[in-house]
Amino acid sequence: MIDKKQKVAVVTGAGSGIGLAIARQLKKEGYIVYNLSRHQGQAQDMSFYPCDVTSEEQVKAALTHVIKEQGHISVLVCGAGMGISGAVEFISEEDEKQQMEVNLMGAMRCARLAASYMREQGEGKILFLSSLAAVFPIPFQAHYAAGKAAVNVFSDALGMELKRFSVQCSCLIIGDVKTGFTAARRKNQTGDQLYGGAISRSVARMEHDEQNGMSPDVVAKVAIRTLRRRHMPSQKPVGAGCTFLYELLRFLPHRMVLSLLYQLYAR
Repeated sequence: MIDKKQKVAVVTGAGSGIGLAIARQLKKEGYIVYNLSRHQGQAQDMSFYPCDVTSEEQVKAALTHVIKEQGHISVLVCGAGMGISGAVEFISEEDEKQQMEVNLMGAMRCARLAASYMREQGEGKILFLSSLAAVFPIPFQAHYAAGKAAVNVFSDALGMELKRFSVQCSCLIIGDVKTGFTAARRKNQTGDQLYGGAISRSVARMEHDEQNGMSPDVVAKVAIRTLRRRHMPSQKPVGAGCTFLYELLRFLPHRMVLSLLYQLYAR
């Protein structure tokens, strides 16, 4: 017999960074937590199932494993991600595809496959980890920003589709966070001289902001508060600075936003 009182969470990318912080916070909340990642990483204190979110077969197998063991999935957190930077014209097709396969298609794949289980059980929550870059597109990080913007729209559309089955979707709009994500970013400096050094300056500014950003634990606590809500918001900005900028979008003309971003990241 399925014990739905025992909450079960599946977190992709829980081996490190924000995913790990959310997974550990979910454990403190009493969830049985499954880390679906390519590597177990630092998540030694929870169930691990090797999974590359770019593989349909691996995601299917991982979710089937969870269902066989627990009978249901209460929460899915789509946390697996990677980043590339550089001028669009010099980004390779391989890096372009990898960025979208992990951040966008990976999240869509996990949500699509989990949605069937949640629909059948008549409840569930899907939390996507998005970025302030989705609403403030940063030059020389175009593919990352585009992928996260698409995640936001996908979450909204999926949430409307699943509403009749009491399944909710929400996006965390996350600002600068100090994690290993910065060091792992694939940086393409090709054409920096052609762009007057703007590529290296932009990336250096991004890295500085990230390494002086908030702790992943701050994001994890907001994630938990969001999941506790009876009705999750479609989007939830994380951090005081991020929330201020997110709300500012309602009042600033788009042209002004782009001008500001150009001055900060493209000059």
